[in-house]
Amino acid sequence: MKSFQRIRSFLRWGKWMGIALILITFLNGCTTSNRVNSSVPSAEQGVIDLREWLWNEDGIVPLSGTWGFEWYANTDNPDMVTSVIASNLKVPGTWGKLHMEDGQPLKDQGYGVYQLKILHQIQRDNMMAIRLPNISTAYELFIDGSLVVARGNVGEKASQTIPFQMPATVFFETKSAETDLKLVVANYDHRRGGIPTAIVMGNADHIQKLQIRHAAQELIIFGCLIMIGFYHIGLYILRRKEITNLLFALLCLFVGIRMGLIGEGFIVQWLHMSNWGMAIRFEYIAFVLSGWTGFGYIQKMYPHEIKGVWFKISSYCAALLIFIVIVVPPITFTSMIIIYQLFILLSSVRMLVGLVQSAIRRREGAKLALIGLAGFVLTIVNDILFYNGWWLSIDLVPFGLLFLIVMNSFIISLRFSLTYEKAEQMSAELTEWNNSLEVRIAERTDELQKSNMTLEDAKVDLERMEQSRSELVSNISHDLRTPITLLQGYLEALRDNVITEPQQRDNTIKLMLTKVEGLNALIQDLFDLSVLEARQVVLSLENIPLTGWKERLVEQYGMEMQAKGIHFECKLVSEFSISNSVTIDIRRMDRVFANLLYNAIRYTPEGGSIIITMGAMPNRHCVEVTVADSGTGIETEDLSQVFDRFYKKDKSRHSSSGGSGLGLSIAKEIVELHSGEIRAYNQERGGSAFQIILPLSD
Repeated sequence: MKSFQRIRSFLRWGKWMGIALILITFLNGCTTSNRVNSSVPSAEQGVIDLREWLWNEDGIVPLSGTWGFEWYANTDNPDMVTSVIASNLKVPGTWGKLHMEDGQPLKDQGYGVYQLKILHQIQRDNMMAIRLPNISTAYELFIDGSLVVARGNVGEKASQTIPFQMPATVFFETKSAETDLKLVVANYDHRRGGIPTAIVMGNADHIQKLQIRHAAQELIIFGCLIMIGFYHIGLYILRRKEITNLLFALLCLFVGIRMGLIGEGFIVQWLHMSNWGMAIRFEYIAFVLSGWTGFGYIQKMYPHEIKGVWFKISSYCAALLIFIVIVVPPITFTSMIIIYQLFILLSSVRMLVGLVQSAIRRREGAKLALIGLAGFVLTIVNDILFYNGWWLSIDLVPFGLLFLIVMNSFIISLRFSLTYEKAEQMSAELTEWNNSLEVRIAERTDELQKSNMTLEDAKVDLERMEQSRSELVSNISHDLRTPITLLQGYLEALRDNVITEPQQRDNTIKLMLTKVEGLNALIQDLFDLSVLEARQVVLSLENIPLTGWKERLVEQYGMEMQAKGIHFECKLVSEFSISNSVTIDIRRMDRVFANLLYNAIRYTPEGGSIIITMGAMPNRHCVEVTVADSGTGIETEDLSQVFDRFYKKDKSRHSSSGGSGLGLSIAKEIVELHSGEIRAYNQERGGSAFQIILPLSD
């Protein structure tokens, strides 16, 4: 099991490392200078001012902006005169997406001359360099009037032009503070002409490092693809039933071949392939076959989600596209690039749908394949936009394919690892069953004992609940039976004419009515308590200022306290209390204070005092209300039980109590219904106190 977890952990790390590798590669390939983009100079009207550019500190600068441009509207017809149109043109940019200054659109096929004057500091001890990308499809670069590099054969007519695309690096010395560049470009064989990506300039050291970095990136990816491809060919030779290994190997090899033909063009250089038409045919064929083998690989991996008929359709489409590449000239099939890209994109979308279904059904490795394919589809979208001249970028499909291949390598590795893991796990389980049967029995016995202890605890809880219920019934029965027994006795006395005097008869009837009222009050208290405990009460909340609440309590109880000879006072103890208020149901809160104050009156002797204090505490967002008396106090052991239902003991302050024992329980429920707290304690100077904490109004 630990081995399986290590595999999972490795695959998670591998996934994120692959994503990071793609991002780092992309960012490194796009970095040109150390300055913020807004401070990089730009060419204007064929002139770029680099006199403040510090080559050693600021690094490489793209020669982007508006170059001088001459367009040769030429033809192969010798009877027609070639006309020259002078203008300015944005660089980088493909001809078919650009317009002359007069608004005239350019064709992707033609002949043009770019010119740029570079103003810079004289570099006496520092050799400079210019890095040229793949320019469609033949070009010559002149520096200060001297031809320094050429790719293919540039001619004003199609018959005079020999295409050959390859990046180049030119090293030169600056003899003055100005350098004139002249770039002659001809394209009659490719669907797009012009300069698709930026030309960069820097000192020789920086440009050389850039060239080495680009070459290293492509060689690393190219080498990885080739090694992975041959490795899986070996796996297929060892186990012919695994056709997925062969398809995966072909996918790696075709992607590697295509990558070797574009970019730095390593395969073209190694094979001395001077025929540009043959190289681009191989590139397109490898592009189609990589999509076809990739689709076949995913279909064989998840045949339940992607039926075999889809692979047949993909095969027919791939064969047709390859046939077109073989029989038509490059200008034709390169102009159909959108069809080839759609073939890859639609195949990828169908694979995405199948992988989403596989991931939902928890197929083995489906999530990793889905992540890899999603990253690959993003690079396809990028390349469609890039190759159609809709935005400036670089060719990212090789990186996306590499990411997809890495993810699928993880899947294959995972499948092999899981196979060995399952075999080892089954062997370990058999050994464990044979060697640890007694341990398992002991574990089951412990579990049964724990279950028995749980049942014992539940039994004790049920007994406690039953005892509580019995006490409740007993208390209710006692509080109901006593007045009913007295009523029965009085009624029998009246029936048997034991009580005959009118005055005595009236007193007896009054006493009976008092007992009936007590029974009604007890029943009402029981009903109110049950409703409060069930939280079925709807509060009628009002925003009551503390000053108004204080005056209300004085008005309700002041005269009664004075009549009983008890000093009564209600006061605000905080300067914040005057301006603060509480949101309460005033009618129900009146009942709380009625229970508290009448209890206090019952146990406070004549000449004693009852003090109500109210204090707002804004830092705690609450108000504290205390009802304190100078009575007999509460026994320490009774403090934790005074809010229990029917709690009455024949000692301390309860010795003379005639209440039902429900008043404090009702008070507690009402306070808690207001999101408050209530507690009882004894004061140091004597007497008891009840403290209520309620939230302040917002």
